[in-house]
Amino acid sequence: MSPRPERSKADRAKPDRPKATRSKGGRKAERTEPIEPERTELHLVESDAGHAPVDDDGGADGGAVVTTSGSPVQDARDLLASTDPVAYYKALSGLARQGHHAVLEPLPYRSNLDFHDPTCVVVDPRPANTDTIELFANAAYPDFPWLLGRFRDPVVAERLDAVYQLVFNEGANVAVVTNHGQIIDIALVGGAMIDAMCSAGRTYGVLGEQIEVDDLADRFNVLVSRMVTTRMAFNVPAMQVLQVGARTFLSVPQTHSRRRSKLDPALARANNQLMRHELDLQLSEGGQILAMAASGSQDLSVAVEMVQKIKAQWRQMRGAEPDDTAETVHLQPLYDGTMNMMLGCRFVLPIAVSLDPTHPALEVGSLTRVRQKDDCHRIMEWIADAHQQATGLPTLYHRQEDDLLTQVRAVVKT
Repeated sequence: MSPRPERSKADRAKPDRPKATRSKGGRKAERTEPIEPERTELHLVESDAGHAPVDDDGGADGGAVVTTSGSPVQDARDLLASTDPVAYYKALSGLARQGHHAVLEPLPYRSNLDFHDPTCVVVDPRPANTDTIELFANAAYPDFPWLLGRFRDPVVAERLDAVYQLVFNEGANVAVVTNHGQIIDIALVGGAMIDAMCSAGRTYGVLGEQIEVDDLADRFNVLVSRMVTTRMAFNVPAMQVLQVGARTFLSVPQTHSRRRSKLDPALARANNQLMRHELDLQLSEGGQILAMAASGSQDLSVAVEMVQKIKAQWRQMRGAEPDDTAETVHLQPLYDGTMNMMLGCRFVLPIAVSLDPTHPALEVGSLTRVRQKDDCHRIMEWIADAHQQATGLPTLYHRQEDDLLTQVRAVVKT
């Protein structure tokens, strides 16, 4: 398979698709060039892909790819192209762990799937319609109608109106940021958001503009672990399920799960270098949505009675003791790569989500302008507070690797 060539901004122009006309209700949103907003330069090539770097034997630190050709991006592409795709795939499969959603099952390696090529770091959308989105979503999460209903709440609908105006009419980028619950949460949240924004009869502004899934899919980007390429759902590759509504960027976590999988750290760095290059190009076009579960690792849920010995630390950080009858939820830290993406987008739509059937919750915050890294941490603190209020579970966001988080991780592992 030939490697994906480096693309300029002009190269990434999308071909016009024939659009279905609607017989009722407002007019179709015009696909005109967006007004270029004033925005900061995007420099997404950092030392991680939104995850904490893990030191490796031999001194690897999760940093940039060593340059031999003079182009780090080309070196990354060359390294990935030279690796054994089957061995690489097996190592990626090791990122999966017990507790990942039961809907996801192992997918055998297939050389005819583009996203099983090590050099593939972005998978373009193949838009379907809202019926297809709902078909997959209902199969994965039977309570999807409730989730979709939350996005149709009048208050949330107004916030989606603001997202539409920024993205489609002003050419601004918006990061949709959630906490990191189950691995399929971001796909379900993204699917519900796309469905709600593109449903028949959904209009924007007094002129009644409408958009369809293929309009939004051109602008809707999801950042996920590359491990997802090794899974299938309903006998369909999980990546093809994501393609019905979004473009997907594939990262390799630089957390301890990467070490556990025995994945070569040089390959992890090369993947992330190339992925960030492609993501930088996409966001530089403007008018993009980037959806991601922002924390470096999945949220940790621990029964309070198991962590009595660390209640004093909780009280110091949170100002109150957790309820003895509940479990506590810990949102793990943001790292520089993720914060740089949030700052590059400039606008963030924060979402607190829990798809646990015993504590279902979805809270969508106000569209927020972020200017510095502290703003990104405050976004996560809002998500933690909203999660706690909606679920009744004491929830704490950790700004950094602290003693409390270390002890919680130790409890989870036992």
